Amino acid sequence: MKRLFTALIFILTSGLNSVQAGVVVGGTRIIYPANQSEVQIALKNKDNDKRYLVQSWVSNIDDSKAPFIMTPPIYKLDENRQTLLHVVYTGNKSALPQGRESLFMANIKSVAAIPEELHDKNTLQFAIKTKLKLFYRPASLTEDEAKMAWQSLQFSRHQNQLVVKNPTPFYVTFGQISVAGKAIKPATNQSSPTALTMMVAPFGEQRFPLPSAVKGNVVWTAINDFGSETEQRKQSL
Repeated sequence: MKRLFTALIFILTSGLNSVQAGVVVGGTRIIYPANQSEVQIALKNKDNDKRYLVQSWVSNIDDSKAPFIMTPPIYKLDENRQTLLHVVYTGNKSALPQGRESLFMANIKSVAAIPEELHDKNTLQFAIKTKLKLFYRPASLTEDEAKMAWQSLQFSRHQNQLVVKNPTPFYVTFGQISVAGKAIKPATNQSSPTALTMMVAPFGEQRFPLPSAVKGNVVWTAINDFGSETEQRKQSL
């Protein structure tokens, strides 16, 4: 009797763009302008000898159902082939905030096909699930404004915390952040993945642990719409 064991490995992309050794996603984030009927993201199987079954969907941050569909929702990706995933907003546009971005997660799960010679064997399979940030951008917000948003961040110290305020309607994701040359990282007891805690919500704030002895300039970079890192910017603390 065949016994199949499947292990699920979860990845939240920041700088990574591979779903699995042979499956590559063409991006680390998705920008969905409200005035477009759909957006697309490329998916490629780089293996010459493996097929993959790929499942895709969009969820809210808490994994609940989101008003989007991804097509095809299930797809067999043959050896050395590629396809396009289509992301379509299915909700009422007026139901989302019109003056700020909204954040969702695009989920892509893939598992390699079992070789025919192993069909009657005990098999351990790995299903890899990757989550990409999906930013829904209202029509009133422009690409040029989005490019500049990271430069508007405001930094201050509150006791042993670095407080970062975002006065813009865009999500800002840090590439790097340091104070006096020392890298700043999220609190280790936070339950959210690092890729989410290294981000500041529109008109929101994020706090990071900051030892009292650390003083000096804040230096930071951000990740732009294309997944690339910006140049450095500096501000006195």
